[in-house]
Amino acid sequence: MHGEIALDSTTAIRYLNGDQIVVEKALALPTVVLPLVVVGELLFGAENSLRPLENHIRYLQFIDVCTVIPMGRQTAVFYTQTRSILKRKGRPIPDNDIWIAAQCLEHNWGIVTDDQHFVYVDGLIVERW
Repeated sequence: MHGEIALDSTTAIRYLNGDQIVVEKALALPTVVLPLVVVGELLFGAENSLRPLENHIRYLQFIDVCTVIPMGRQTAVFYTQTRSILKRKGRPIPDNDIWIAAQCLEHNWGIVTDDQHFVYVDGLIVERW
């Protein structure tokens, strides 16, 4: 799973909403990777949407065709290191995004996101589509 591209929640939502650029680029990838926290964020978003049943089914169908890797002890090590570095820099980012970054760093995935704060994470390759 090394050298692949993961989608952040913002990009996954754009895909689910039919954003042509994101759809084309994602379909060109050999594998679409979703960090585990992104899966949780997507399902939470579906549950709290105006059409929870419809979105839940649609989101699960999307998740089922993606690669989702569980987190383990090594992910927690990357989380701790990343959060500590961000704290020393004075650049806090949302906790879920630290977990996403940690899983990406652990597996050497780049991240496609609309969130600017991921650029503060040392060693993380950030793409925008």
